[in-house]
Amino acid sequence: MSDAGLFVVGKNTPLPLKDVSVKAHINGFLVGLDSTLKYSNAGADPIEVVFRFPLEESFAVVGLEAVIDGRKVKAVIREKEEARQMYDDAIASGHSAALAEEKKGDIFSISLGNLPPQKDAELHLKLAGQLPLDAEGGVRFSLPAVLKPRYTPVGSTDPLAKIEAASHHGSAPAVFSFHLEVASRGVSDVTSPTHQLSKETRGGVIKASINEGQPLDKDLVVVVQYKSPYEPKAIVENGEKGADRESMMSGPVVMLNFFPQFKSSKAACEFIFLVDRSGSMGGEFIKSARETLILFLKSIPPGCSFNIIGFGSNYESLFPSSVPYNQENLDRAIQHAECVEADLGGTELFPPLQFIFGQRLLEGLPRQVFVLTDGSVSNTEACIQEVKRNVESARCFTFGIGSGVSTYLVNGLAQAGNGTAEFIQSGERLQPKVIRSLKQALQPSVTNLRVEFQLPARFEVTQAPSKAPVLFSGDKAVVYGILKGPSELMSPVDCTASLKGQILDQPLEYSIPFEVPGNSPSFPIPIIHHLSAKALIKDWERDGGNKKSEIVKLSIESSVVSSHTAFVAIDESNQPVKGAMKTWDITASTLATSCPPPPPPGGFCMAPPPPGGFGMASVAFCMAPPPPPPSGFGMAPPPPGAVCMAPPPPPTASYACPPPPRARCAPSQSIPKMSLPPMAMASSSAQSPVFKKNKKADARVSAVSASSGPTGDTLSSLISLQQADGSWKLDDVIAKVLSKSLKELSDACPVKCDGGVATLWATILCVVYLELKHVSQKDEWELIAMKAELWLDGQSLPAGADLNAMKAAARKIIA
Repeated sequence: MSDAGLFVVGKNTPLPLKDVSVKAHINGFLVGLDSTLKYSNAGADPIEVVFRFPLEESFAVVGLEAVIDGRKVKAVIREKEEARQMYDDAIASGHSAALAEEKKGDIFSISLGNLPPQKDAELHLKLAGQLPLDAEGGVRFSLPAVLKPRYTPVGSTDPLAKIEAASHHGSAPAVFSFHLEVASRGVSDVTSPTHQLSKETRGGVIKASINEGQPLDKDLVVVVQYKSPYEPKAIVENGEKGADRESMMSGPVVMLNFFPQFKSSKAACEFIFLVDRSGSMGGEFIKSARETLILFLKSIPPGCSFNIIGFGSNYESLFPSSVPYNQENLDRAIQHAECVEADLGGTELFPPLQFIFGQRLLEGLPRQVFVLTDGSVSNTEACIQEVKRNVESARCFTFGIGSGVSTYLVNGLAQAGNGTAEFIQSGERLQPKVIRSLKQALQPSVTNLRVEFQLPARFEVTQAPSKAPVLFSGDKAVVYGILKGPSELMSPVDCTASLKGQILDQPLEYSIPFEVPGNSPSFPIPIIHHLSAKALIKDWERDGGNKKSEIVKLSIESSVVSSHTAFVAIDESNQPVKGAMKTWDITASTLATSCPPPPPPGGFCMAPPPPGGFGMASVAFCMAPPPPPPSGFGMAPPPPGAVCMAPPPPPTASYACPPPPRARCAPSQSIPKMSLPPMAMASSSAQSPVFKKNKKADARVSAVSASSGPTGDTLSSLISLQQADGSWKLDDVIAKVLSKSLKELSDACPVKCDGGVATLWATILCVVYLELKHVSQKDEWELIAMKAELWLDGQSLPAGADLNAMKAAARKIIA
């Protein structure tokens, strides 16, 4: 038996889910998806297959069709309990059936029951989605490849926390295909930071697909670059002909894409960085967290305060409370960030959130909380509600790191905290995302935000979502207007939608004109109607369940699955299937799966990504422990049919810590009074060494090594060398970065270059270097340059010195 790869212990039964293919069509910010799941029952008994996968909140499941042994059966949408009963009755009667439903948050489940022996089946799933605009102006499409297990706290009532003992568990299929079509009008490029694409353009359509042989072992990300991505736009989709006059599907729906641009003063803030250090963050995930945290720390403006809190089964605070942003505290924070490890066990996010919101607010410094996580928690709703309860005193910005991150958690925390969410995949540039979030956090809140429609007589509008989204300068804000008016219009009528609010007591207003009826987008399904219905349903679901009847009614008439409805398809045309049905569960829902044999000291268990699949196996994954400090969960022996993988090599990181005892790592403050009780997956933080600060360490040189990242580029080096007050020191290190000798730089200064003038001159040189050599990356260094300019404005120039003359001299030597 092979000691590498994925295999099922003691079983030779082929997996029933053979193939998954996805076809996508993108037009602007809209995407339509058609997924096909192919099943084959090679056994002697009928089977049931349950397949789960992640589904972002911005997507709506709008159709299901089953083809069972060549017979086509179209699903209908029903109230969830009714649909489940129909499915169970069909299975009990020996008929084949399919059920598609939301399981929890961002997890969607498809069940195919009573697939006869030696027979095939296909399930066709249709989805509609709204795409975000990334920090670099690209429309971002993400296809989840992994359903990451959710850490389950002791006592959780999570319905996905237990795996059915009677089920067989297997991985998702090795065969996966992806084909994309993009309407080429206004498109400058289609790229993927995660996979290689084959592309061709035909008849106004860009066609792209994954190159053959590429495993889909991580989320697929495709970025569509448009020539004018920030153009405000209204898209009107006409109603469906023949739809019930009272149904929302009968009238037009307008999708409003606002891109507000406004100037706002950058206010000093309190920044609290909450970093996931659970075991599931190991390897590339914790590396991304380190890089993100260091860039955040170097970009904080003067006058702010900050703190860093790591969380897992318990949590640790770098400082007892937030401290002023000065050089001493920054040096200690950088040392700490370089050595952050995934060494705190499970993923308990709720207690550190309580700790943060229980801290005293600092006068004049609005609190901004940044959460960096891979999203592996099951008590998502409790965490979101905790942020929502404290939204008046703190905003929350989130970063989802790696494949399989819970979009429901990451987006939900940001929405509840009036912030924004960013997602970072392996291969994506994190710098623009970090800086965009930091810029947004520095903007004051827009108050009294609302959308007003100017419509002709006899028209009514229902807004979705009912509350206008949080507004930031340069960010996209989407609102739907569900219109109801005269059934027949002799000619198009002019309408206007205006986004209004106030910022620092100054009025804001942005208007977009549109016509009804309009030119519907080129989709085979009424995609804007589906998305507006999904937005309205989510509104009602957040009300706490008081509008179940309205949700069910709208879900059925719009064909959009909700938390209270499901798709069900029953094949009653065949003879009842005979034999005892066996169940296959194709995806994992819990991290608490066992390892055979128990892991070595410091090892841990988690579910592995499939070798080329869509979803994740409900199987055990044994990993050898990384180098000290140890990080582990003790586990029981495996269940039958468990799957093992050979231990991977230790994770690498671009921020290398010194060997034990790692004296340069800044210690964090443990908070024993808030630690959690013993758990099934105990924290190993008690075994982690406590490091003493080395006061003689040159944190400045350390920061250069860390911030340079894998590319070692001059921009990262300059950012890492900047002092907390915004200045740079003139020495051999900065001269090397600027590709000059120290003598060349000193001789080029128009006044005597010593003492404070040397620091002044170095700061001018660095700002000019950024402006001349990194103009295309301005979004990354804009805050760095702002810190420097603020410092320069506060300096007293020596006699005979002129700031403009010094800048001119700097441009001459840098050019």
